[in-house]
Amino acid sequence: MILNIKSYVNYNFKELVKKGYLIIGILGALGPALLVSYFILSETTPFTIKHVSNFYCMLGMLAAVLHPLYIVNRDYSSKTISLINNSKQNRKNYVIANIMIALLVSLVYVILGIGLLLVAHQLGVPGELKVSFLLGFFANVFLLVLTYFLFGYTLLLYGVRSGAVYGILTAMLLFIHNILSNILGGIQNEFLSGLIENFPGYFYPVMVGSNPLSLLQYTIGCLTLIVLIVLVLRRSNKIEI
Repeated sequence: MILNIKSYVNYNFKELVKKGYLIIGILGALGPALLVSYFILSETTPFTIKHVSNFYCMLGMLAAVLHPLYIVNRDYSSKTISLINNSKQNRKNYVIANIMIALLVSLVYVILGIGLLLVAHQLGVPGELKVSFLLGFFANVFLLVLTYFLFGYTLLLYGVRSGAVYGILTAMLLFIHNILSNILGGIQNEFLSGLIENFPGYFYPVMVGSNPLSLLQYTIGCLTLIVLIVLVLRRSNKIEI
């Protein structure tokens, strides 16, 4: 029996909604952004529209990554995956289906994020809201969520415990880039500075809600994504259930 990708995606996305995980994640994303918007509009802070998008991404991107990863971890921890991974085609379909769920979750966060920025801007939050910035925000969210989801997926496939995987992703999205920023500020060597600035673990969390990436960074991001997809597909085919 071949896994139906469309049915799998529909069923599991609805589960994220029904169990409240998606709603909690969205509230976690909107909460800080709405709070900073209130402070800006009440003239207690000199922040701009980009601060609103950054606060939206602060917890929002972590939630968006964990939503599809929860489904994969559930299937493997409950051994449900043994019913799916009974053929090469099903293993491939399973990976594709979960990537599609990650894309769907990303789309939800992108739409809500752009809607929030447009409303905040209309209410008087200062700062330019150019089309190029919105397109960059759109692309950045999709690339970040897919990249970190596939990285977490890879760790799970190699036997890393789910708690450790969630901890690693939390550190990477909320803390490690700040450490790298401090290191970057003290480096005088242009080559080392360039390595850090063009490292996906640095530029994604820093730039996702701030600016479009450079052409080099988008190229590195796409290549990283391709490598992770290949790793997940190959490991999925080799793993024994």
